[in-house]
Amino acid sequence: MTPRPDEQARTELRDLVAKAAKRRDDEHERVETEFWQEIDALQQRYHGAQQDIADALDVKRNQILRQTKRYRSTGQPAAD
Repeated sequence: MTPRPDEQARTELRDLVAKAAKRRDDEHERVETEFWQEIDALQQRYHGAQQDIADALDVKRNQILRQTKRYRSTGQPAAD
């Protein structure tokens, strides 16, 4: 069995884990933003598309509306 690391090694490990967690969180936010911006564009394809998207994602239409509004890029018009 390997001996317990010294405090410096433990601190370094915690810092590396924190950096990895931050990268994961940042990447998750980027992916969520891209996903909901794409959904926002798709819901404008035809009348009723928002409901079809909600059915495909197994969520309520209201969630589609809230999420696309939350992640909508600035300057992008709202869906009708």
